[in-house]
Amino acid sequence: MAKERKAILVAAAGQPNSGKSTIFNFLTGARQHVANYPGVTVEKKTGTYRFKGDKIELVDLPGTYSLTSYTVEERIARDFLLHEKPDIVVDIVDASNLERNLYLTFQLAEMGVPVVIALNMMDIAKNRGFEIDVERLSQQLGMPVVSTIGNRGKGKKELKEAIWAAAKKVPDTPFRLDYGNLEPVLGQIEQKLCEDFVIPEGYPTRWIAVKLMEGDDEARELVGKWFKNGKEIFSYIEAKRKEFLSQHGEAPEKVIGYQRYQAAERVVEATVKRKKSVLLTLSDKIDRVVCNRFFGPVILAATIYIIYELSIVEGYKITNYTWPLLAAFRDFVASLLPSAGFIHDPFIRSFVLWVTSGTIAVLNYIPIFLILFTLIAILEDTGYMARMAFILDRIFRHFGLHGQSVLPMVIGGLYVGG
Repeated sequence: MAKERKAILVAAAGQPNSGKSTIFNFLTGARQHVANYPGVTVEKKTGTYRFKGDKIELVDLPGTYSLTSYTVEERIARDFLLHEKPDIVVDIVDASNLERNLYLTFQLAEMGVPVVIALNMMDIAKNRGFEIDVERLSQQLGMPVVSTIGNRGKGKKELKEAIWAAAKKVPDTPFRLDYGNLEPVLGQIEQKLCEDFVIPEGYPTRWIAVKLMEGDDEARELVGKWFKNGKEIFSYIEAKRKEFLSQHGEAPEKVIGYQRYQAAERVVEATVKRKKSVLLTLSDKIDRVVCNRFFGPVILAATIYIIYELSIVEGYKITNYTWPLLAAFRDFVASLLPSAGFIHDPFIRSFVLWVTSGTIAVLNYIPIFLILFTLIAILEDTGYMARMAFILDRIFRHFGLHGQSVLPMVIGGLYVGG
């Protein structure tokens, strides 16, 4: 019996709400397995399909806006790309928000893995008045681009063909984004890394240089593991960061982020046309208000106050009706147990009543949590939770947190009393 050839490993990446799960489902069909990444509760979906005699294994990475090391999702996605070494990354891009999605595309390409772009939601982009030159977009980015409409199954064959072809193709010149004033410094760091160390295969030197200048903790940890004299390179990097800051008045990480957005803007200007007759969408109009520099925090505070009033204040009032029922249940249980003596209380009676009392004390809070989590689900489904994270991100970073920490802060800090 002939030995089966090794599967082509493909990672599906993309920002939240880009249709990544839909693309994953229409590629793999029912051949899917769901588990968790080791040590975390983040779901890991894998699936397989065959194309031209080859087995393709597709891994659905967590949705993430970038590949920094602030959130669990970002670390999982980046660690998979670094350590599992997939043959191809399929970057699912929301065609109606191309400029925003390209920020992640650039970071994926910089990691040295061949990228195939699935330009998804083309129907929504068309309805919003966007006309995207797919061929020119592919030329601008230097990677294959396939237009898809995931929920209708359009572009499935073309995407499979592009993935297979990219896996068989010898990699071209590595992707390189111009970081302007930072380029001389990055060149010096690359040279320093190559002269002093032997970088393990599969880790692009330029990517490491960029991440070190960003002050990325995960990149520093990698370098620290590879080299015994890592302190020397860290001192060198810190000196370069301070030197750049003093010369240009801007932190390197801000320049890197700015240049990525500028590059995305140039690509969009060269490949996308928008009809003047198309007005702002309802979502755009809402964003202008809820994410406004002045009105945003006011609306956020009002939202949290309303959630508190409805869940804690009004929910507690409901317990006035539920507690008598729970207390009656406890009395019913007590009536079934042996009677207590004047001095001695039977163990079976005291133990069962202890368990019952503890249980109903917890059950008494069910009305509060039913209301609270219903309201949180509404915020999540309407997209306002992500906007809360955006508003609070800058504040949270001062405390070593990320904007996505908003949910545990709201639940644990404001409502539970942490």
